Amino acid sequence: MAPYALWYWVLPELTAGTAATVQLSVPIIAAAGGVLFLGEPFSTRLAIASVIVVGGIFVFIHSDRRAAGQ
Repeated sequence: MAPYALWYWVLPELTAGTAATVQLSVPIIAAAGGVLFLGEPFSTRLAIASVIVVGGIFVFIHSDRRAAGQ
């Protein structure tokens, strides 16, 4: 329940594009929960996919800030 409260507290501070992009991290968070709490195996494939998704989110968020500053 607390993550939902945190999300809706932060959401008004985000642009629509940033909020939509950050939502793409939900599967990574779910996979991390599976590894940590359910004993799911951590694989190289999961690590690579996570890095790609988080890297894409990072690139979008920083390109959005750079464009707003110009």
